[in-house]
Amino acid sequence: MTNRERFLKTMNFEPVDHPPLLLDGPWHETRQRWEAEGLPKDVSLNEYFDVEPFSMFNVGPETRMYPVFDEKIIEETEEYIIKVNSKGVTVKMLRTASDSGAAHYLDYAIKGRDDISWLAERFDPDNPERMKNGWEKRLEESLDSTTAVRLVDFGSFYGDLHEHMGTEAVSFIFLDQPDFVHWYNDRIASCCERAIDAACSTGKVDLMGGHEDMAFKNGPLVSPAMFRDFLSPYYRRTVGKAREHGQTVFLQDSDGDIRLLIPLWLEVGVNAFLPLEVASNMDVCELRKEYGRHIALLRGNLDKRNFADSKEAIKEDVMRKVPTVAAEGGFIPGVDHGVPPDVPFENYCYYVQLMKGIYGMS
Repeated sequence: MTNRERFLKTMNFEPVDHPPLLLDGPWHETRQRWEAEGLPKDVSLNEYFDVEPFSMFNVGPETRMYPVFDEKIIEETEEYIIKVNSKGVTVKMLRTASDSGAAHYLDYAIKGRDDISWLAERFDPDNPERMKNGWEKRLEESLDSTTAVRLVDFGSFYGDLHEHMGTEAVSFIFLDQPDFVHWYNDRIASCCERAIDAACSTGKVDLMGGHEDMAFKNGPLVSPAMFRDFLSPYYRRTVGKAREHGQTVFLQDSDGDIRLLIPLWLEVGVNAFLPLEVASNMDVCELRKEYGRHIALLRGNLDKRNFADSKEAIKEDVMRKVPTVAAEGGFIPGVDHGVPPDVPFENYCYYVQLMKGIYGMS
């Protein structure tokens, strides 16, 4: 059985020899530490641990802002870099953490309805250039892989605007300029509908993917009423379009505590979630009790803080969640939201061997 087969069967609660063992996620700085602690340079984790790789390919036409902004450096010192990124956001990054560290956001491209004139061009769903982003080539190349899962974007109706405006501004825009939010999301939905029709009509797409980041440690950044007003109509359009093409798995990537959002996503047909951050009160055991087979869970929920703590802490967390929930299907475990550089390589090696033993791979 290949990792692609394992993934798709697991997402649909079908029997597998074991779920895919996902080894992605270490930060750039983490990789540097591990190489100093014995991981050979230029050797992938999959190769080192003799584990079959796994990857996801977006094989759809362009669905977001197009063209993106040209990145440019505004200021450089020995300590930091200030630049405009591809989203038009001005960010300040410390040089010591320029690959994985948090950015300080200084200014944003979108302010509100006064930007509609230039946004209309960058979110033109009929722009033929959207179909020329190489999606057909990526799709064909992925067909030769036994480890690649092929997905198409079904939209980001909070997260996209959030990334281009910032948390404070986007919070006010829902109240102050609701017409602009609806205009923006209608554009994204139209772009996604065209991409879904084009890619899914090939019959070679495995699942749909979305990205929101609409929650933080203590809960959602939108209320249920706001969700149903500003997001649900557009999810229904894109999810409905994809279901017309036979798609059944709709994977939503959102950080934070999304427990109050899951019922709202289920209302519109979104049924799989990641990364399930433990520090944000997400727990696969509790989610499985509450939702059963109505949702799939993946690429997370093993607490990265335990990896920096001890082997005993890793084992306790893994053994509470993996043998029970993963055995039922619909759950692919992994370190929640990346592996930071405070994790010793020795601890990560212990985790991999523990997982291989549970899965019968060693």
